[in-house]
Amino acid sequence: MQHDIVLEEHNEVCDDTLMERVSRGDERAFNILVARHHDKMKGVAWRVLFNDQAAEDAVQEAFCALWQSRNKWEIGGAAKLSTWLHRVTINKCVDVKRKMRPQVDIEETNMSVNAQADKIMNAKQMQDVLEKLLATLPEQQALAMQLYYYEEKDVPQIAKEMDNTEDGVRSLIKRAKTSLRLYQNDLEIFR
Repeated sequence: MQHDIVLEEHNEVCDDTLMERVSRGDERAFNILVARHHDKMKGVAWRVLFNDQAAEDAVQEAFCALWQSRNKWEIGGAAKLSTWLHRVTINKCVDVKRKMRPQVDIEETNMSVNAQADKIMNAKQMQDVLEKLLATLPEQQALAMQLYYYEEKDVPQIAKEMDNTEDGVRSLIKRAKTSLRLYQNDLEIFR
């Protein structure tokens, strides 16, 4: 019963305050953050992976990353904790998807399978290039692009998730596209 009261009191505490405590090794504060954000991050992971266990693994890895980087967290910084967790969860999902992909042994395949393998390799190369390009963008622009193009969310959904206005999200996507046009030559090989 007393544990519930403590949790209720901490529900009023903002993420930055909890992260300040986590940076000092406070596991209770960390557990509160996990309880606060777990379900939302699991939903994000499931929409990417469509596999409950894989989604749970990705979320656990994201929270491990949070714990490991707790001393680097900038209290009151530009990124909200929920935004950072969302991005890390998406990245962990991409890692999990890579591990889930079937491996193709090109040596033992015929010509049609070789053609399929080439397509897979080109898709992988393009995905790697796109991920590198997204990494060049400011965090908010990259997140807006991921939500819009990878998760195929509409602008109102993204605005709500990012705690931003619809015009703000449109602006982030437009600025990201403008920045990515500078790298158009990097994508020419995939045409």
